[in-house]
Amino acid sequence: MYQDGIKILPEPRASARAESRSWCSHLIALMVIFLLASTVQAQALDKNPVAGPKRIVVIAPNAAEIVCALGACDRIVGIGKYCIFPPELSSRPQVGGLMDPDLERIVLLRPDLFVLRGRSESLERLCRELHIDTYYDETDSLEGIEKCIRDLGAKLQLEDKAAQLIGKFNKDLDRLRKRTAGKPRPRVLMTVMRQPDRLRDILTAGRGTFLNQMLELAGGENIFKDVDAPYPQVSMEAILSRRPDVIIELLPEIDVDESRRKTLLSQWKKFETLPAVQSHRIYFIDDDHALIPSPRCVSIVEKLARLLHPELPSDEK
Repeated sequence: MYQDGIKILPEPRASARAESRSWCSHLIALMVIFLLASTVQAQALDKNPVAGPKRIVVIAPNAAEIVCALGACDRIVGIGKYCIFPPELSSRPQVGGLMDPDLERIVLLRPDLFVLRGRSESLERLCRELHIDTYYDETDSLEGIEKCIRDLGAKLQLEDKAAQLIGKFNKDLDRLRKRTAGKPRPRVLMTVMRQPDRLRDILTAGRGTFLNQMLELAGGENIFKDVDAPYPQVSMEAILSRRPDVIIELLPEIDVDESRRKTLLSQWKKFETLPAVQSHRIYFIDDDHALIPSPRCVSIVEKLARLLHPELPSDEK
């Protein structure tokens, strides 16, 4: 049931089906594999003088991007199923996701650092029992991106590289902030998920999220910035009552070609009272990293700024 047109969804939890009644016997088997594999690993590490963790498994795409941006992509031996960048990661073994991890494969990869985003009892127990160092990536703000860079830089003993990356990230954000300062701020609906064939089950960004911050940097005002839930589900009634000047849909899993664009636009055109529909200010961003809180989010802020303020010079730096 909606309250004022906004439905607060519960935080996602790891599936109970991932837990087995035979966990103890299963864990013993995994530990045997781990110990045997670690013997081989120890021999190999003697020939590899790299400081810090040498075999990293990363579940979330943003952390994978950050590890590679730090110059340690060669240390990643396993990735989550949503890790897509840089392209060289496509050849690394996949270990499933937060809800469906491949525990056996993780053990065989012999990680000495596991980067975990979200909560998963099975993964946390595995890392705890096998004494695998674990970093909890809690990135969902621009400040969180900076913290993740700094923390992983420290763990990988790449502090200087992390400082350089943070410096460039903040410089780019400051440039965008100054570029849109003092401009009129259109009221924006930003969607992050919905049913593709109809305007149903619409998720947007609330207060405190990196997407809300990105929209503000781009010179817009989020019409749901007053909602405390990170990603609330909102009804069309709530959208109609808040009357956005601009609608921007983030669709990283869809290739928005001209045919798809016309279909998506036709869904919104039914709501003629919306200022965004009347002014034809409905846009779609299908970049594959549109929803990933990594340093590449700067390019998404730049796109948002151009859509919200087309009067800005496109070549301004």
